[in-house]
Amino acid sequence: MESPADLVREARLAAELSQRALARRAGTSQPAIARYESGAASPSWKTLQRLIGACGRRLQVSTELAPDPADVELALRQLELTPLQRLRALPRFARLRTLSK
Repeated sequence: MESPADLVREARLAAELSQRALARRAGTSQPAIARYESGAASPSWKTLQRLIGACGRRLQVSTELAPDPADVELALRQLELTPLQRLRALPRFARLRTLSK
């Protein structure tokens, strides 16, 4: 994930704006833009949206499902087995499933 400093700098450069021009558009000062871009200060979420918006862009945040490390480990162990070994292990997993209900 990019830092707020990177997001502001990249959006400003993509819009071909100077720090002063971005500051004017966003209603802030050039030194404030410099502090945000250097990481010396962190903009609030609202300020970050305003700065990105002043560059003609929209800020979006998303989440994604992260796999459970235990599931990943189990899947990797299963892949180490031969197809025959996996088939032989099925009855044990079926019993475990009925016990978990």
